[in-house]
Amino acid sequence: MDSDCRHCRLGRRDFIRLSFGAAAGAATFGNLGLAWPQDGPQGKAKSVILLWMQGAPSQLDTWDLKPGTDTGGPFKAIDTAVPGIQICQHLPRVAKQMKKLSLIRSIHSKDPNHDTASYLLHTGYRRSETVDHPHFGSMVAQELGMQAEGLPGCITIGGDDGIGSGYLPQDRAPFIVEKIDNPLEDLKLAAGVTKFRLDDREELLKAQNEKFRTEHDEKKVIAHQKAYERALALIRSPHVKAFDVSREPDETRKLYGASAFGRACLLARRLVQAGTRFVEVRFADWDTHADNFNRTRKLMNDLDPGFGGLLEDLDRTGLLSETLVLCMGEFGRTPRINAGEGRDHFTKAWSVAMAGGGIRGGRVVGRTNVDGTDIVERPVTVPDYYSTIYHCLGIDAKKQYMTSTGRPVKILDEGTPVKELIS
Repeated sequence: MDSDCRHCRLGRRDFIRLSFGAAAGAATFGNLGLAWPQDGPQGKAKSVILLWMQGAPSQLDTWDLKPGTDTGGPFKAIDTAVPGIQICQHLPRVAKQMKKLSLIRSIHSKDPNHDTASYLLHTGYRRSETVDHPHFGSMVAQELGMQAEGLPGCITIGGDDGIGSGYLPQDRAPFIVEKIDNPLEDLKLAAGVTKFRLDDREELLKAQNEKFRTEHDEKKVIAHQKAYERALALIRSPHVKAFDVSREPDETRKLYGASAFGRACLLARRLVQAGTRFVEVRFADWDTHADNFNRTRKLMNDLDPGFGGLLEDLDRTGLLSETLVLCMGEFGRTPRINAGEGRDHFTKAWSVAMAGGGIRGGRVVGRTNVDGTDIVERPVTVPDYYSTIYHCLGIDAKKQYMTSTGRPVKILDEGTPVKELIS
């Protein structure tokens, strides 16, 4: 077990090859003023799907092209379903969905490091030595409440971003699905293990943990035990079938493409449909310091059907109006093309895409100059972006929680919603 047990993991011999994020001691916070959902503004979104472009994609080669300039690169800009809005030629499926999708081309931040920037873009806060902020999926699950028996409220597919539930209860921590090719296989009981044997093993585990906690750090033992309880609850849940994408018609599966990312996007839709509040799909590796154009083109070949198919499928199933879809990375890429035909880290001006759940489609907010080096119209901060997200979810971003040290912390300390995007 690691030092703070933030991310307790379970091996297959422990019934399951999934891992669970958890915050140290969170199980003891129930009597420390943690708030549950209150009456307040009702947003249109009831759930969130985050497509996380790990490593940070180049805005100049995806959403904000500068063709014909020294910084533009080789890709062409193509028209979309919305006159006047153009995106990369390698995103034709997404271009057809532009009436459902909006772009912010003027996000800016000040943190060029992957780990700390990822923390900022998953919490709305810069990393602090005094407060462990929760993953915003944990906050969504906390504020909107759990919907489906045994199904986690916050799930991350494709790896662990290292951010737990912070000062929230441990059962709000991201439920980490490490592998996305066949997650249902990891939920099956081992050969020869019946429901009754599973119950017996659970009782034995509880007894061992009870003895262990009398001799060791109680908080860590509780955190580890809660992780097992979440795994067992999911195994027994009637909603576990949501992980089986093979139940979908061939036509639907083809809509998302043949890649692991596309299948994960389909899985995200199924999980949201089953009642999960927040699903993150992690897609690497966009850290293109070298060979940016070849690598980015290949990544877009998977992103395009996955993202485009997700928007189309959510719309035709009636879920898009209540599902907020986000596509982003931790920062952008430099307009300057380096000697290795790559782009480096850039925080002065970059892009994100948003759709569904209270977001007006077919809009662009913000503008960069002719070579993409500066914002010339409507700068948007990361807190502004998060303020917009929480507004769409009907969550009061100024609401305060209490940490274990008795310190009050707002869900979001600053930021103003981007009203041009709110329907």
